[in-house]
Amino acid sequence: MVTVRLTDDSKIGRLNITPKKEITRKDEETVSVKWAVLRLSDPNYFFVFNEEDREELLALDEKIVLLGCKETGKDISTVKELADELLPKKVKPKPKPKPKTKAKTPSKSKKE
Repeated sequence: MVTVRLTDDSKIGRLNITPKKEITRKDEETVSVKWAVLRLSDPNYFFVFNEEDREELLALDEKIVLLGCKETGKDISTVKELADELLPKKVKPKPKPKPKTKAKTPSKSKKE
Protein backbone atom coordinates (compact mmCIF):
# COMPACT_ATOMS: atom_id res chain seq x y z
CA MET A 1 0.00 0.00 0.00
CA VAL A 2 1.15 3.50 -0.83
CA THR A 3 1.52 6.04 1.96
CA VAL A 4 0.08 9.51 1.33
CA ARG A 5 0.11 12.75 3.28
CA LEU A 6 -0.26 16.42 2.39
CA THR A 7 2.83 18.26 1.18
CA ASP A 8 4.46 20.82 3.45
CA ASP A 9 3.42 23.67 1.15
CA SER A 10 -0.12 22.37 0.60
CA LYS A 11 -2.83 25.02 0.70
CA ILE A 12 -5.11 22.47 2.40
CA GLY A 13 -4.70 21.82 6.13
CA ARG A 14 -6.53 18.51 6.26
CA LEU A 15 -8.30 16.38 3.68
CA ASN A 16 -10.68 13.44 3.83
CA ILE A 17 -9.49 10.99 1.21
CA THR A 18 -12.30 8.58 2.10
CA PRO A 19 -15.15 8.98 4.58
CA LYS A 20 -13.03 7.31 7.27
CA LYS A 21 -9.50 8.37 6.26
CA GLU A 22 -8.13 11.85 6.80
CA ILE A 23 -4.65 13.14 6.02
CA THR A 24 -2.77 16.22 7.12
CA ARG A 25 0.79 17.43 6.65
CA LYS A 26 1.87 15.13 9.50
CA ASP A 27 -0.78 12.40 9.56
CA GLU A 28 -0.51 9.91 6.73
CA GLU A 29 -2.72 7.08 5.52
CA THR A 30 -2.31 4.14 3.18
CA VAL A 31 -4.07 4.05 -0.17
CA SER A 32 -4.12 1.69 -3.11
CA VAL A 33 -1.57 1.98 -5.89
CA LYS A 34 -4.34 2.74 -8.39
CA TRP A 35 -5.67 5.62 -6.24
CA ALA A 36 -2.19 7.10 -5.93
CA VAL A 37 -1.24 6.73 -9.61
CA LEU A 38 -4.32 8.68 -10.69
CA ARG A 39 -3.34 11.61 -8.44
CA LEU A 40 0.41 11.83 -8.99
CA SER A 41 0.33 15.32 -10.49
CA ASP A 42 -1.69 16.84 -7.63
CA PRO A 43 0.71 19.22 -5.84
CA ASN A 44 -1.08 18.71 -2.51
CA TYR A 45 -0.21 15.01 -2.16
CA PHE A 46 3.11 13.47 -1.12
CA PHE A 47 3.27 9.76 -1.99
CA VAL A 48 5.72 7.15 -0.75
CA PHE A 49 5.84 3.95 -2.79
CA ASN A 50 7.58 0.83 -1.46
CA GLU A 51 9.11 -2.16 -3.19
CA GLU A 52 6.09 -4.19 -2.02
CA ASP A 53 3.96 -2.06 -4.38
CA ARG A 54 5.84 -3.29 -7.47
CA GLU A 55 3.60 -6.30 -8.08
CA GLU A 56 0.37 -4.27 -7.82
CA LEU A 57 1.86 -1.52 -9.99
CA LEU A 58 2.91 -3.94 -12.72
CA ALA A 59 -0.59 -5.49 -12.70
CA LEU A 60 -2.42 -2.21 -13.37
CA ASP A 61 -4.80 -1.89 -16.30
CA GLU A 62 -3.22 -0.39 -19.45
CA LYS A 63 -5.47 2.70 -19.31
CA ILE A 64 -4.45 3.40 -15.71
CA VAL A 65 -0.78 2.99 -16.66
CA LEU A 66 -1.13 5.50 -19.51
CA LEU A 67 -2.82 7.98 -17.18
CA GLY A 68 -0.08 7.40 -14.61
CA CYS A 69 2.60 8.06 -17.21
CA LYS A 70 0.91 11.37 -18.06
CA GLU A 71 0.52 12.21 -14.36
CA THR A 72 4.27 11.98 -13.76
CA GLY A 73 4.93 14.67 -16.35
CA LYS A 74 7.94 12.75 -17.64
CA ASP A 75 8.57 11.08 -20.96
CA ILE A 76 7.69 7.52 -19.98
CA SER A 77 5.27 5.18 -21.68
CA THR A 78 5.56 1.68 -20.21
CA VAL A 79 4.53 0.18 -16.91
CA LYS A 80 8.15 -0.83 -16.23
CA GLU A 81 9.35 2.75 -16.69
CA LEU A 82 6.51 3.94 -14.46
CA ALA A 83 7.49 1.43 -11.77
CA ASP A 84 11.14 2.47 -12.01
CA GLU A 85 10.12 6.12 -11.65
CA LEU A 86 7.83 5.63 -8.63
CA LEU A 87 9.59 2.95 -6.63
CA PRO A 88 12.75 3.58 -4.64
CA LYS A 89 15.97 2.74 -6.39
CA LYS A 90 17.39 -0.64 -5.50
CA VAL A 91 20.62 -0.28 -3.62
CA LYS A 92 23.15 -2.87 -4.61
CA PRO A 93 25.32 -3.90 -1.71
CA LYS A 94 28.94 -3.08 -2.26
CA PRO A 95 31.16 -6.12 -2.30
CA LYS A 96 33.52 -6.36 0.60
CA PRO A 97 37.07 -5.61 -0.43
CA LYS A 98 39.34 -8.59 -0.36
CA PRO A 99 41.99 -8.37 2.30
CA LYS A 100 45.40 -7.56 0.92
CA THR A 101 47.88 -10.35 1.20
CA LYS A 102 51.09 -9.44 2.87
CA ALA A 103 54.22 -10.31 0.98
CA LYS A 104 56.42 -12.64 2.95
CA THR A 105 59.88 -11.34 3.51
CA PRO A 106 62.51 -14.03 3.53
CA SER A 107 64.03 -14.37 6.95
CA LYS A 108 67.79 -14.25 7.04
CA SER A 109 69.28 -17.14 8.88
CA LYS A 110 72.59 -16.67 10.55
CA LYS A 111 75.29 -18.85 9.17
CA GLU A 112 78.52 -19.05 11.10
